[in-house]
Amino acid sequence: MASRRTAHRPERTCVGCRQVAPRDQLLRLVRESAPGDGAPRVRLDPTRSAPGRGAWLHPDAACLDLALRRGGLARSYRGAVDTGLLARDLEDFRSHPTVEQVEEPMDIR
Repeated sequence: MASRRTAHRPERTCVGCRQVAPRDQLLRLVRESAPGDGAPRVRLDPTRSAPGRGAWLHPDAACLDLALRRGGLARSYRGAVDTGLLARDLEDFRSHPTVEQVEEPMDIR
């Protein structure tokens, strides 16, 4: 008798709390080149498809704080990064939910 298999749900590790969670419950962050000679900066990737090295984070301030205090972003991106715009990006994202966020999980394909 064949057993039913459940659908595979990709999992990722949060760079803040280090807990594994389904990808649709996390936000993708991407490292992008900074203008000039500055450190690469980290930005929110709401489409989950921007080019560049990615990291994943729960959409709450506590995980962002942990990622910054424990060096989770620097570890994930293998070097120093500028996180100056990240807190603002996260706040903007939370204050302006998209239709997909309200109606269903964030699994954007």
